[in-house]
Amino acid sequence: MGGNHNHHSEWITVYPFAEQIKQSYEPKGDTVIKSDAWIGMNAIIMPSVTIGEGAIVAAGSVVSKDVPPYTIVGGNPAKEIKKRFTDTEINMLMEMRWFDWDRKLIEKAIPLLSSPSIEPLFAFYKNEVKNK
Repeated sequence: MGGNHNHHSEWITVYPFAEQIKQSYEPKGDTVIKSDAWIGMNAIIMPSVTIGEGAIVAAGSVVSKDVPPYTIVGGNPAKEIKKRFTDTEINMLMEMRWFDWDRKLIEKAIPLLSSPSIEPLFAFYKNEVKNK
């Protein structure tokens, strides 16, 4: 992940000596990686960026902007390649939040989670989680 540093190019040295640290440190905010996101090898996530639920960041990407849930991004700078699912399906996944379920429910749903079809998982969610 990228750091919260502001190396002053106008200074003689770009090294942030301890006495000058307040002038060289600019907090940018937390970097947040949400549940079920996948970050490829050697990707760089800059400060204050949020990687949404189920998002995929391609290897070697430089991510400087938030990545929406269930979106694949890649490149330098990282750009949207495609959404993993339709908007309706993404809304269903965000409602279900399957990664927050009790472990036993997740284990029971593994065959459904290991499938590209969201409808059966949503039916399981309505029967086993939402209406209980």
